[in-house]
Amino acid sequence: MRKRDLLIAGLCCFLLISCDKFLELTPRDQKVVSTVEDYRDIMASYMRLLKTPNPTQENVFGVDAFAFPSFDVATNLGVYTGETNLTTNSSSYYDKNKGAYTNEGKNMLTWLKTDSEAWYRYYTFLGPINLIISGVATAEGSDEDLRNRVKGEALVWRAFAYFKLLQYYAPYKDDTYGVPVYLTPEQDIGTAMPERKTQREVFARIFGDCWEALDLLDRTASSEWNCAWRNDFIHAMMASIYSWRAMSGAAEANDWTNAEKCATEAMKGRILSNTADEMKELFNCNNVSSETSLESDEFYFRIIDGTNRQLFDFVNAYYESYLGGVSDGRVNQVYYSKFKDGDIRKIAWFNETGTHSDKYNLTGAFGGGCLMLFRLAEMYLIKAEALLRQGKTGEARNVLMEFCTARYNGEISLPSDAETLLQEILDERLREFYMENDFRWLDMKRLGIRLERYVGGERAVLEPDDFRYCFPIPARELRLNKRMVQTPGWEKVMLAE
Repeated sequence: MRKRDLLIAGLCCFLLISCDKFLELTPRDQKVVSTVEDYRDIMASYMRLLKTPNPTQENVFGVDAFAFPSFDVATNLGVYTGETNLTTNSSSYYDKNKGAYTNEGKNMLTWLKTDSEAWYRYYTFLGPINLIISGVATAEGSDEDLRNRVKGEALVWRAFAYFKLLQYYAPYKDDTYGVPVYLTPEQDIGTAMPERKTQREVFARIFGDCWEALDLLDRTASSEWNCAWRNDFIHAMMASIYSWRAMSGAAEANDWTNAEKCATEAMKGRILSNTADEMKELFNCNNVSSETSLESDEFYFRIIDGTNRQLFDFVNAYYESYLGGVSDGRVNQVYYSKFKDGDIRKIAWFNETGTHSDKYNLTGAFGGGCLMLFRLAEMYLIKAEALLRQGKTGEARNVLMEFCTARYNGEISLPSDAETLLQEILDERLREFYMENDFRWLDMKRLGIRLERYVGGERAVLEPDDFRYCFPIPARELRLNKRMVQTPGWEKVMLAE
């Protein structure tokens, strides 16, 4: 984590100045942080990239340290899952002279093309968040409501970041290999070597942050300034976390019960979209301007990047692009066959012949994309699955019926037996979250999906709980942190720096 430590060392110069003799005057073009309002400005600076549609908030320090981590893992994962087909128009992946995939193409198709930067993006993101949480607690100022709002927002994002790190880097069934939890970056600058915690320990930190954020909400109402520090969003995130943990090596007895309760809380007062036009507009990432607005119960907030590609590059991930993307732009027919007639998503996201999808209205655009974390549709499907796994088949069927009534035109028929109903719930997840970043890949990991394909005439198989369902710990992290251990399986694979 040396890269992260160097960043934090720089940040600490102005984030944690406590010596009153350091400077009596504020340095030009720098900000000495001492008050609650200062920490609010830092948080707002970081949140400038979370604004929709166009960020206008000043970047306080003029650096990218506070930017939200990029979600471009989709570039690999769309190919991993089969949602997209690997392009043969890029010499990086395919040698037309030989009529064969290159080594990089083969690695992509056999789930070995890694994205080491995801590790650094999330831990670099966590550095400033940790500094905000620790610093705002003792910052000067009497506005306790503002202090709670700044800390609450930071706690939610810290919980989110550790959840994503667990999902990406921890073997699902093995509690032993979690991720490092580092909460005090102001200590041991440049020398910290945190070890991997167990998944149970990481989940304890995640839920601890969530419950503390909810406790702060009980004392201080949220405001328009806050993006994620909201009762509905926190409960939606917790529903997703409980459902993820429920079948993992760190599972606890009440996970499905808690997933159901949190999903129910997050669903309160919200109604699903029920027309193709609404579903199309929900994901529209093109023609974004400062006048663009979209109000919908489908999401708690929508992060949209227009064509800036600062957070998302869905053109590169999902569409054939003259910029040189990963996909060939054609719809995988196995996935298309999963969409039934009368499905409003089929009408909204695909052309009439089912050969191409433009879910994000980005065909011909430079890039960009949008993300709606833990949206309402997920809450319906989590609740239905949680009820079913608790043995409440009838209640689960009712929830799924309500969901399907919004997504289909015409008569709806759902099975009554538990096994078939569960499969229908899981198939709805496949349809609903088609081409949504990491969603399908993480469902495959959670459910233990086996995948088989032929690459250059050779059979490639991804088994349930395969080590390739985890991203490997980056080689340079292993080299610099002597207490770090690689995830079993990856130690036998040579990884490029």
